[in-house]
Amino acid sequence: MKKIQQFEPQLGEEEKKELMEVIDSGWFTEAKKTTEFEKSFANFVGRKYAVATTSGTIALFIAIKALDVKYNDKVIVPDLTFVASPNSVELAGGAVTLVDINKNDLCLDVNKTKNSIQKNTKGIMAVDFNGRATDLLTIKEFAEKNDLFVIEDACHTIGSYYNGKHMGFYSDVGIFSLATPKIITTGQGGLLVTDNDELYEKFRMIKDFGRDMDKKHTMNHAFEHVIIGYNFKFTEFQAAVGLAQMKKLPQRIKHKKNMYKLYRENLSNVKGIEFLETDLNNIVPWFNDILLPNQRIREGLINHLTNLGIGSRIFYPPIHSLPPYATTQTFPTSVEISNRGLWLPSSSFLSDADIEIVSDAIKNYINSNN
Repeated sequence: MKKIQQFEPQLGEEEKKELMEVIDSGWFTEAKKTTEFEKSFANFVGRKYAVATTSGTIALFIAIKALDVKYNDKVIVPDLTFVASPNSVELAGGAVTLVDINKNDLCLDVNKTKNSIQKNTKGIMAVDFNGRATDLLTIKEFAEKNDLFVIEDACHTIGSYYNGKHMGFYSDVGIFSLATPKIITTGQGGLLVTDNDELYEKFRMIKDFGRDMDKKHTMNHAFEHVIIGYNFKFTEFQAAVGLAQMKKLPQRIKHKKNMYKLYRENLSNVKGIEFLETDLNNIVPWFNDILLPNQRIREGLINHLTNLGIGSRIFYPPIHSLPPYATTQTFPTSVEISNRGLWLPSSSFLSDADIEIVSDAIKNYINSNN
């Protein structure tokens, strides 16, 4: 049987052509191709500005710094997310307030979020989980009334929409990832998107040594550092790959939706397998996800698939279960979902026949263990 990985990236001749142009140009730090890529992405998600940087984690950090989080200011983060979300708050000097998720979309529980606001709470990081979002309009309205910022960690959601707008719209800043497993990749990389002129300028300064960006290219002013900044610049190599990937994005979105539809058709009637409600008109699942009855069955299925050469990936552990964020608080929903969740093979080039192979393997295991 052929090996089917849980995920593999896909680059081709288009990326090679773009990369050769950069090599031949003789200039590799962010320049024309980076600007072109940023404009292309901003246009795709429907926001005024996009700023490219080294990773999604650093994009989150830049956003938090630009929004003036001071030492021990609290930022609300869902308990079920990748560790980069809370780590970015800590990196910026803030403090993390963990909040449980809801079962419908695996995102921040809005009511629990409202009840978690403290005197020194500065903002809310709403994480879109696998293409789905929480009630972002309610979060936005609540934040505005309470003088809080909203960062939307939309790293799972390129191509997904909420209330008629691309994910990353209903927030002060939306964050996207270009890491290898994402629907488009530059190997590593992240993007901040916003409509706010002031935030846009701060993002650019923070990632480029705090330079006065209006004077950066003037010889006598190249070293005017007006705020504390760092070196989180993009490269023309990454931008070249990104531009080629953007051209493939519409087809990948279509294919991702079709993969999820096929998995759901094949497995939704199998006892013990649960799919979250997913409106494929608006949502592009990053990975194909299912929920199993319990951790024991999940582990058995993972072993069964591994023996057949089929990859899978468990959901993230709850943040509160990690030593740096250990707490006596309880997060029952994130614990339950983390123990039951499994991501199935989700490569952008996966064929219908591959999905049939994976689905049959899952059905055979479940049916023989009931």
